Amino acid sequence: MHLEKLKLYNFRNYPELEVFFHDKMNLILGENGQGKTNLLESIYFLSRGRSFRNPNRELVKTGEEKAFVDGIFVRNDTDSKEHVQITMNYGLSAEGTSILLNRKKLKSRSELAGKILIVDFTPEDLSIVKDGPDKRRRFIDNELLNIKPVHGAALKEYGKILRQRNELLKTMQRDPSVKDTLFVWDERLVKTGKKILFNRIGFMQKINGIAKEIHENLTDGKEALKLYYYSNLIKNNDDLSSFEEIFRQKLDQNLSQDIRRGSTSAGPHLDDIKININDMDAKTYGSQGQKRTCALSLKLSQTSIIKEETGEDAIVLLDDVMSELDGNRQQRIMEHFKDNQIVITSTEISFLDQLPKSMKKIYNVKSGKLY
Repeated sequence: MHLEKLKLYNFRNYPELEVFFHDKMNLILGENGQGKTNLLESIYFLSRGRSFRNPNRELVKTGEEKAFVDGIFVRNDTDSKEHVQITMNYGLSAEGTSILLNRKKLKSRSELAGKILIVDFTPEDLSIVKDGPDKRRRFIDNELLNIKPVHGAALKEYGKILRQRNELLKTMQRDPSVKDTLFVWDERLVKTGKKILFNRIGFMQKINGIAKEIHENLTDGKEALKLYYYSNLIKNNDDLSSFEEIFRQKLDQNLSQDIRRGSTSAGPHLDDIKININDMDAKTYGSQGQKRTCALSLKLSQTSIIKEETGEDAIVLLDDVMSELDGNRQQRIMEHFKDNQIVITSTEISFLDQLPKSMKKIYNVKSGKLY
């Protein structure tokens, strides 16, 4: 898949833009604060109906009420096209965000999941290993959306149920009689939580072998990467068949403390991924370089999984990450993405000097304009 054409109107610091992209390499050059990341953000926005960093309202150019993003994507296998148009209107007759896919209005942004295949890579992603569990949960959930769109619906439903249960727990602090309605939310939490857990574990099984191979390549065979899904409910795969019963029991055991805290202390919303290098915990014992390479391996593995599951090559967005890496890793990343369309931001171009002009387009950004 590749992005053929992008149009912006009042998006971030772009008053108006129309650009045709190369189907392989697109380098966006410019100083910081000129709009490089905003351009990548607009492409990601077309794939999810949301930004990777800000609420939709903040995507509208300062001082304006309405903005739109328009993109035409071409599927590699059939040359068929996906046309996505997103309008944000926050004027007096506010409509919020409206999404059209091939000129058909979508009921919600979740209907976009799996249509436009995007893998984004930012400097913040290099901290997947050393950050908290929420960062790693977000990583696995975001990548699942590309290959299993229904996972997004399960996450949304689980979040809604969890909020309702937590509100009920707070109410029980004042009125214990409402406890009789708690079992309804517990049962829904258990059923939806099971879907999320099984989706994540299935994805982990896929990513483990691929990420291990990539990591060996990045480290010249010196390091073996292994991922483990860490559940706060089950100890091993033997417990999977009893997951619902275990979850119910844990909710019941924790009820008193959950009421005191007004929050739910067990469930997939608290799970983690353990990352080992040579059988040692990377977060605790890994060097900064090793943690960064682990994160690279995880992010790089996504394109391989998407290709395996969908037959399509995902579009890769690289936001100023090359400056964080040495020349050897820069070269190996470019080799890994040789079949993908890449849109990459940077302040310099040396790492692409080896590519012939016919395989790349170079754009310069200044104050929301492309040259």
